[in-house]
Amino acid sequence: MKLNREQIHFVDTYLKNSEIEFIDVRMEMVDHVASEVEAKIEAENLDFYNAFKNYMVINKKVYLKENRKFVKITDKRILKEIIFFYQKPAYALIFIAMFSFLKIVAINYNLNYFLKFGPAIILIGLAIYYFGIRFYLGRKERYSGIERLSIILNLFIQMHQFLLYSLTEFETNSNLNILLFSFDCTLVYLFIILINKYNRKYTSLYKNSIV
Repeated sequence: MKLNREQIHFVDTYLKNSEIEFIDVRMEMVDHVASEVEAKIEAENLDFYNAFKNYMVINKKVYLKENRKFVKITDKRILKEIIFFYQKPAYALIFIAMFSFLKIVAINYNLNYFLKFGPAIILIGLAIYYFGIRFYLGRKERYSGIERLSIILNLFIQMHQFLLYSLTEFETNSNLNILLFSFDCTLVYLFIILINKYNRKYTSLYKNSIV
């Protein structure tokens, strides 16, 4: 017996209320729970609610544990996304073009202030972009991949700023600083790509299969 949309929505709501907040994690779990409950209904001749209750009494802790594991796995997945991103010739060219452009501009103009405050401006702009989209579209969904990438991006930019403000020999207009700033910008580009990717993949899939 296949679960109907209302029953799948019930499973999703239960998992969400169990603090499995990330939609990408929850959708994988909903699919698995639905399959197990369908099998239980057939095997034990139960109605949906009893089959679901009996299954979750035994397995709820397993899913909560898997939720924590999934978040850790997401870090590895995001690092692979970053590596894959920079292996693509088109994206590598964007990085090279950004670095070359800043080097050419730096010859004729003083970019000290721009490069000094650029990382902080990137973080503020990124936060405005991400939360602005969520507010404008009325989306409350959270994606583990996007949030974990934002942590990685924030850590890298914080490290960049630490170098700027703590090392006296670290010149603002240096090749290393321009290189790091170019990397900041391409990471932001990757972040925006992933936001759109997750929105297309999970939001539409979520609405079509659950809502």
